[in-house]
Amino acid sequence: MKNSLGLYIILAICVFPSLAIAQDALTLQQAVDIALQNNYSIKVIRNQQRIAENDYTIGNAGYLPVVNGTLQTSNTYNGFYKQEQYRTAQTARGDSAYTVIQEFSGLNNLGLTGGINVNWTILGGALATTYKRLEELREAGRENTEITIENTVASVTNAYFNIIQQEQRRVVLEDALKISQERLRLAKNRYEVGSGSRQEYLSAQVDYNTDQSALITQEQLVANGKITLNQLLVRPADVTIVATDTMLVNTNLNIVELRSAVERQNPSLLLAQRNKNIAYLDAKLVRAQRLPLVNVFTGIIGNYQNSRASVVPNLTRSMYVNYGATATIPIFNGNNLNRQAQNARITQQNAEFQYEDLKTQVLADLQVAYVNYSNSLRLIELERQNVEVAKQNVTIALERYKTGVTTSLEVRDVQRNAVAAGSRLIDAIYNAKLGEIELMRLSSQIVQ
Repeated sequence: MKNSLGLYIILAICVFPSLAIAQDALTLQQAVDIALQNNYSIKVIRNQQRIAENDYTIGNAGYLPVVNGTLQTSNTYNGFYKQEQYRTAQTARGDSAYTVIQEFSGLNNLGLTGGINVNWTILGGALATTYKRLEELREAGRENTEITIENTVASVTNAYFNIIQQEQRRVVLEDALKISQERLRLAKNRYEVGSGSRQEYLSAQVDYNTDQSALITQEQLVANGKITLNQLLVRPADVTIVATDTMLVNTNLNIVELRSAVERQNPSLLLAQRNKNIAYLDAKLVRAQRLPLVNVFTGIIGNYQNSRASVVPNLTRSMYVNYGATATIPIFNGNNLNRQAQNARITQQNAEFQYEDLKTQVLADLQVAYVNYSNSLRLIELERQNVEVAKQNVTIALERYKTGVTTSLEVRDVQRNAVAAGSRLIDAIYNAKLGEIELMRLSSQIVQ
């Protein structure tokens, strides 16, 4: 029984050594690294970020000229057919004989035209705005990637510590089963020597079976937690996991510093701010459609013609350069531009509303997480004391039961209190850790 009681002391300080083989060991850092490498959501969002980065060019914004080359060839074939008959001589029967002459000929006309055209927008109110919008989209892609990475790290961390929590619960139930096994042994011995009742022996047997059932259920929860973590790591569900880290809680988090970090670097808020900027630029692009647009163009065109359809073949070569400018001034388009401008202003206003709403929500989530974190820290200290008291009660109750001073029901009640105290301590530590993880995620410090 000393070994089982020692498990409660281990519970009190939340250190549970792993009993599995070394090759199955998995630290939290290793789990996070595997997730960042394998997670499909991260791969997709990183590809989308690369697309936004590729789109951020002056050419895509319209600053550079557009150059096109053209080449056209044409062929004409003229065919001729000639047939002549000539009388040559009379035959012995007195009729005439004819000689037939047939001739085929054809003439081919070849035409070739090629050139290079250049078109360049030199004045347009949308160029700078379009380039700035591409920059904002690039930054939005980076923030989307950051959000996905931080959410993935938070999910992996929660799943990892959930395994530790479930393992700790399993240890508590294993300890409870050992106590029930010892109680069953004592009840059976007392019944066999006639100092105990059959009812007491059967009651101890039922309690032992109940604790076995609870342990089997808890082992299932441990297995399910490992399946969930393997899913997040994009690994087969049956890969063995032995979580080797301990559930240590940072007790020095400050709400003022966290709130400042949230307002300064929370990626969701930064993305919402980016969406505000994009909506402003979209409205500016609509207004730019009212401004004149000036394009300059130039081109070199060459022409080659070789005609043989006449008696004297005709060969022509030519080349010329064209250049000029076009100015487009919008005058009236059915009031569609006014409608688009109004919709753009409404969209911009909605982006501002969404930013403020998200900021209120994120700060509220921060406050809730901090309250849960703080209360859990207080409960940890309280439940540590309860675990120590429950451990002493178990020791006393078993000694009294051996000497016949107390009943099996009293031992069972003390045992249940010890299990409950151990479970509450595990819950308090786990909830404090979840609160810490959420605070780190909201303040964009979880990757660190």
